[in-house]
Amino acid sequence: MPRPLHTALRAAATARATLAVTAGLVTLLGLARLTPLPDEATVLAWPALAAAFLLDAALFNEAGVAVGDAGFWTLAVVACYVEAVVVVAVVRSVRRRVGSDR
Repeated sequence: MPRPLHTALRAAATARATLAVTAGLVTLLGLARLTPLPDEATVLAWPALAAAFLLDAALFNEAGVAVGDAGFWTLAVVACYVEAVVVVAVVRSVRRRVGSDR
């Protein structure tokens, strides 16, 4: 019987795999920010960047809060964590449904 979505997300939020995926995404963003890495290399972090941009725009347009450059990258790191939680939850769900033989 499949677990409810909130239970799967709660389990994924505290998993070690989530920490590893978050670290990988943040490292990728850091390398893209500090080195001349091509834009195509950051394709894995685009959902997190899109979420950070959307939240940054919403904060400025609706509340008048300008977060600045450091605030945007802070939002991007938080969005990387949220993206990692979703990725780990989906991977675990697919593994459970397919029935891994390992």
